[in-house]
Amino acid sequence: MTVGLKLVMLLLLLLSCWQLTSSKEGKSTKKGKKGKQVVCPSQLSPEDLAQVPANSTSNILNRLMVSYDPRIRPNFQGIPVESRVNIFINSFGSIQETTMDYRVNIFLRQRWNDPRLRLPTDFKSEALTVDPNMFQCLWKPDLFFANEKNANFHDVTQDNILLFIFRNGDVLISMRLSVTLSCPLDLTLFPMDTQLCKMQLESFGYTTSDLVFMWQSDPVQMDEIALPQFDIKQEDIKYGNCTKYYQGTGHYTCVEVIFTLRRQVGFYMMGVYAPTLLIVVLSWLSFWINPDASAARVPLGILSVLSLSSESMSLASELPKVSYVKAIDIWLIACLLFGFSSLVEYAVVQVILNSPTLIEEEKVKMATKENILKEKEEKKSSNKTNNTVNGTGGTPLHINTLQVVETRKKVCTSKSDLRSSDFSIVGSLPRDFELSNFDCYGKPIEVTGGHKYQNKANNKPPPPKPVIPAAAKRIDLYARALFPFSFFFFNVVYWSVYL
Repeated sequence: MTVGLKLVMLLLLLLSCWQLTSSKEGKSTKKGKKGKQVVCPSQLSPEDLAQVPANSTSNILNRLMVSYDPRIRPNFQGIPVESRVNIFINSFGSIQETTMDYRVNIFLRQRWNDPRLRLPTDFKSEALTVDPNMFQCLWKPDLFFANEKNANFHDVTQDNILLFIFRNGDVLISMRLSVTLSCPLDLTLFPMDTQLCKMQLESFGYTTSDLVFMWQSDPVQMDEIALPQFDIKQEDIKYGNCTKYYQGTGHYTCVEVIFTLRRQVGFYMMGVYAPTLLIVVLSWLSFWINPDASAARVPLGILSVLSLSSESMSLASELPKVSYVKAIDIWLIACLLFGFSSLVEYAVVQVILNSPTLIEEEKVKMATKENILKEKEEKKSSNKTNNTVNGTGGTPLHINTLQVVETRKKVCTSKSDLRSSDFSIVGSLPRDFELSNFDCYGKPIEVTGGHKYQNKANNKPPPPKPVIPAAAKRIDLYARALFPFSFFFFNVVYWSVYL
């Protein structure tokens, strides 16, 4: 039993050792994929150096690097190294308002002098192009982006690094980077704002006594760049020195470039300002609708307020939650107030419509007007009657009396009374022919007497019209002028301030 147990323990130990070695190999292969291990000339043995031909460029590079120590800066304990920086902007991403950052793709170029790398006199060219892998064998400034959030090198299809060594010992390094930089935004004038976004290049470990950054001539280069929301121009770029002091460590060199980005307002004009303006104007249509038509006026006002609220909420989700008021917030709040005021105006009108005292007053006014009109009509009719009786106007009395007598004579009592000398349709009259409706000449006469009153009794009286107080109509009349004028005045003040 003990022998079997020992064998099992030995097998488990071998299995664990095998797993450990396989995991280490996997990690080493992953590291190999990320970057190749570079052997610098200073690490080569004399036998390896002797195998290189004497007149070759490799031998010249080996002679330069065989005693080179990348851990020590040039001019050690002497004057500080001057690193001249230059940037070419390959692409510029739009600013993200929610995260307050922007992304750029740049070629970062640095040039400094290292006396240890002066080319020998037997080298005929003015510069030596070196494999990018030698980048790890050289001393280089410890530059970093002070306001960087995220950055990465590019290695498709090879490491995007360019390395030159000049005859006088100048070293030029150019590398392609994609950097996400923070840009604190001032959105007080949004969307008519202009943003200043910085890119700060600072030394991490070398103080100003060891390393100094400075801009080359023409520090930032770029082709014409088109951004979806902003305009950026070469002449608007500014440069500065941002050397910083950290208590306990000292002063550290820093240079910065400031991009001036002017926002284009066209998108927000078409997507926010124009729709909200039309919604506010739509809410004013209720002032021209009859005050008692609540089924039409209330939904119109509620629809306007809800549309403005949803527009402001959707816009707020795309912007950072800042504590101050933005220009577009003032516009949306004003539009909401105008839409809400139209609802309040109709609420006041509705209160007036349902006020018993105002309704009674209006009824009294209407009755008074009707009485006045009746009196005027009676006066006119009495004046006409007097004129007719006195023979001073209208139809003469004897002519009117003769016409009435003649009309009465023409009314027939039977079909036989019809004058056959004037009509040939006596035998073709319908059975339901009513003598009372026609005269003896076959012409219709007006129905008088009980028939007329009987027809009026059969018809139902129309429903009474609702009494609308004059105050309600007056409020709508004032609102038709007050609301558009107030909104126009607000627009004049708003656009004169923010444009």
